[in-house]
Amino acid sequence: MTFAARLAALTFLAALLPVAAQSQAPDTVLVNGKIVTLDSRSTIAQAIAVRDGKISAVGPTGEIRALAGPATRMGDLAGRTVIPG
Repeated sequence: MTFAARLAALTFLAALLPVAAQSQAPDTVLVNGKIVTLDSRSTIAQAIAVRDGKISAVGPTGEIRALAGPATRMGDLAGRTVIPG
């Protein structure tokens, strides 16, 4: 494959990245809470992302908020506790 063909292929793939990122955005993001993960280390997080009815990410509010896309519903837990189950 020539350099020009490789460059064209990479440019095409790079153009698709924003579309892929939007399709992977969570449906709902809940921030500013106390998320009890029930993992082996008893981790407590501040935010949770949900996609297709399943937890897709748990972590600090800033990191989880950054996952949101334009269609993501945002919710503020105002310090309330969430226990997945």
